[in-house]
Amino acid sequence: MLSPEIAPPGDGLRSHQSTPVIFDPETAQVLLQVFRVMYPHDALDDSCYRHVVHELASKTLIDRPLADLIEMEVSVLIDQYHWVELSEGERLEALKQIENSPFFRAIRSEFIIHFYGNPLVWKFLGYEGPSNDLGGYCKRGFDDIDWRRLILFNSYAKSIPPE
Repeated sequence: MLSPEIAPPGDGLRSHQSTPVIFDPETAQVLLQVFRVMYPHDALDDSCYRHVVHELASKTLIDRPLADLIEMEVSVLIDQYHWVELSEGERLEALKQIENSPFFRAIRSEFIIHFYGNPLVWKFLGYEGPSNDLGGYCKRGFDDIDWRRLILFNSYAKSIPPE
């Protein structure tokens, strides 16, 4: 498993120890579990998800309405949905029931920004990072895969009438 704690210095990750935490431990744990259900990457350990919880906690220090929304909705997950007792499949179903809520939309947006913007996660996904400083995609990566030939082949195959 990959872990930001073992990442070398200077990799672009901020230390989690310096991030103030506004969430109580139970709320932080439920958020981590929610993120794992929403975006499961089994090969990554919890620290990559914890990074998002810390970033979200930092944001709530200056956005009290967001902090209140998160605390209230996590309480709903715990009390009304009995989150702690649910299996992973049941947790997914519970999240589907709230996916159009302001809470779900807010945490989903924050997760995408902070999880998929994490250079350690990029390494796991095989993303080499932005290419602007290296001449852009046309000069770096455009010809790495033979996707053009695949498109041409598929177009040709569709044009052949069945026998």
